[in-house]
Amino acid sequence: MQRISSLAACREFGGLVACTAGVCARKNSCKQPAAHRQWDGPVVRPVRPYTAAPGRRLCGRSLVFAGVKHRLFCSQHGADGPKESSGRRPAVSVVGIPDPITWIRCKVIMFALDLYFELDVNSEEFERGVKQALVHVSNKMSNGRYHELKGIVSNEMLEYVEKRCGSLTDAQRKQLGVQMDDIVFVLPEDISVVFDQYGRKFCFIVMRFWILSSHEGPDDPEGTKIFKVGSSEDGGPQKKIVTAVYEFHRELTRGASSDWTVTTVWHWHWKLAE
Repeated sequence: MQRISSLAACREFGGLVACTAGVCARKNSCKQPAAHRQWDGPVVRPVRPYTAAPGRRLCGRSLVFAGVKHRLFCSQHGADGPKESSGRRPAVSVVGIPDPITWIRCKVIMFALDLYFELDVNSEEFERGVKQALVHVSNKMSNGRYHELKGIVSNEMLEYVEKRCGSLTDAQRKQLGVQMDDIVFVLPEDISVVFDQYGRKFCFIVMRFWILSSHEGPDDPEGTKIFKVGSSEDGGPQKKIVTAVYEFHRELTRGASSDWTVTTVWHWHWKLAE
């Protein structure tokens, strides 16, 4: 564990920093993705009591969200989850690549998480789980059912989501809904492990999703620099690539709850209201 503590000061490991009393001085605000936010002050992180049995492996085949009984965002094939859309997808070609430095850094931190905390977030199971979380949260937002996100999304972010969605028209809000087939690509954008003065450990994982959307508005530069969408063959509206950024949080302390909480929700669609 001394080696893990020494990583806290290492910039190559995604800004692992020591925290005090649940307050972490992070370089990014929790309300906007890294590519669109400025350097901010401290961010208060919620602290939950220990509820899980000690000695359990921290990685499962599902994402369990706080406050949601019997609701699993399961990543097993054939498991119950959001249905995939049946419409035909337009051709999507790759015209660029994400930042390779960010990709390498996140892969190194994923390896460290698995090695020291037995938390495997570099797996198809985890990726499928976060995709299903995106689908679930985005569809609740598109239908205006914000109260059903309580326990899945942090209280602070839930207030922010409702405020941002409230500035959209009904038609614009409906466009927030994402289906499984709409997700073109997903990549971790930032991973950090933070420690407080009581020895508790917390993991924050920022995931960026590239999504096919019929969104009417300006192009998302994060989408157009990597993907190009062909013309729609069914005569429907031309689709484009937009991005969404979600941050997932959980406590890694032995004996703590294995629940994940969404602490950042950001969609390019919200640019319409700015």
